[in-house]
Amino acid sequence: MEAYKVKNLRQIKVKFISPTNNRGAKVKIYEPKRYNDDSTQSKTFSYSYGYGDIYEQAYNILISNGWNVICSAVETNEYIFLCDNWGGDFKLISELN
Repeated sequence: MEAYKVKNLRQIKVKFISPTNNRGAKVKIYEPKRYNDDSTQSKTFSYSYGYGDIYEQAYNILISNGWNVICSAVETNEYIFLCDNWGGDFKLISELN
């Protein structure tokens, strides 16, 4: 079985949350649950107009917090970063700042 030789990466998703009458635009960074008894981990940040897009903002948040971003992908209305943070280098979404 060759499939078991493929590197396992963590999927980190990024989504734009539109502003409302009471709240400004937000960027949600989250990791979907991986197991049945797991839960989705997420953290929301104010949208930074200095970056101009959520892709760049989320990438900089992950990198500045020590995440090892390997590659990225795009889904409808979301960006995905694949990260290699396992074992002693395991990071939590809740610890992002």
